[in-house]
Amino acid sequence: MWCFCYQPQRLPASYVKWINSLANVDKRLLEVLRAIRERKWSYIYGSSSDRDILGPLAKELGRPALWGDPTVLPAYGGSLADEAWKQLGVAGRGGIGGLPCELVHGDIGARFGLHNSCTANAAIRAIYAFAQALVIYLPVHLLPILFTKPSSIMRLHRALPALLSSIRSATFLSAFLSSYWFAICFTRTLVLPRLFPQISHDVWDSPYGCTLAGSVVCGTSIWIENAKRRGEIALYVLPKALRASISEKWLRNRHPVVQIAECVTFVLSLASLLTLSVHQPESLRGLSRWTFAFIIKGGPWKQHREETSLTKSGANSLTHAD
Repeated sequence: MWCFCYQPQRLPASYVKWINSLANVDKRLLEVLRAIRERKWSYIYGSSSDRDILGPLAKELGRPALWGDPTVLPAYGGSLADEAWKQLGVAGRGGIGGLPCELVHGDIGARFGLHNSCTANAAIRAIYAFAQALVIYLPVHLLPILFTKPSSIMRLHRALPALLSSIRSATFLSAFLSSYWFAICFTRTLVLPRLFPQISHDVWDSPYGCTLAGSVVCGTSIWIENAKRRGEIALYVLPKALRASISEKWLRNRHPVVQIAECVTFVLSLASLLTLSVHQPESLRGLSRWTFAFIIKGGPWKQHREETSLTKSGANSLTHAD
C-alpha cells in the first residue's frame, strides 16, 4: 500500500489499477503525497511549481481553490490555524492545520451531507468496498464447486459454506480499505495533530506519517480471514512485496541476477507443486489442488469414467460367473 501511494511503478500495473478502483482516491491527492515526499510541496515552505495541483479538485468539490493552496494552509495547529480556517471558511478543523478533510475524502459522503466526517468517510467506503468485494469473491468460492461437482451447488450444506466464505472474504477487504482510511484520518486529523499541535503537517502527511500508519493498520484486517485463506493471501501478496523491494534499476535493466533468480524460483515452485500433487495432494488447496489433479490424473471426469468402467467390469464378471 505504501508503494501504491509513492512508487506505483514498483507494483504490477494490473495490481495498481485494481487498488485504485477499489480505494477510489483522486490521483491529484497521490501527486501531492509524492510531491511532499520529494519536498516540492510543503505547508511550511509552500510550493513553487506544484501549488495548483489541488485547486481544480477543490473547485470540483464545490470548495474555494485556496483550500488546496499550501501557501495559505496552516502548517501547525493552535490559534493561528483557527484564524486561517476562519478566513478560508473551513469548519470543524479547529486547533489543527493541514489539508481540509473535505478534499481528502473526495465526493464520498457528499450526497449525505457528511463530506467532512472522517468516521462517515470510512464507513461509506467500507460499504462500497464490501459490495465490490462480494462480486469478486463469490465466483472465487463458487466456481470450484461448479467445476468439480456442479450438482452439489443446489445443496444447502455445500452452497451455504461457500456463501459465508465469500461474505467473510468481502468483510476482510472492506475492513482493509476502511481501516486504511480511518488510520489516515486518525493520524492527520482526529487525534495526533490535536495532541501534538506543534508538529507540522509536513510530518503528518509525509511518507512516514498518515500513509505509513494506514499501511500498517490495514494489514491487521487479515485476521478476519480463516487460517487457510490467510496463507493463500500471504502467498499472493508476498511476490509483489518482494518485487517492490528489489532495486528499480535491476528490474528496468533485467539484471542477470534477477533473471536467474526468477527462473530458479519458477522451476523450484512448479516442481514442488507437481511433487506434492502426486505424493501429498492433501497439502494443496482450492483451485491449485484441483488444477494439478486435473493435469496429472485427468480430474473428476476421468475418475468418474474409471469408476464407471470398474463397475461395468464387475457387473460383467458377475454375469459370466452366473
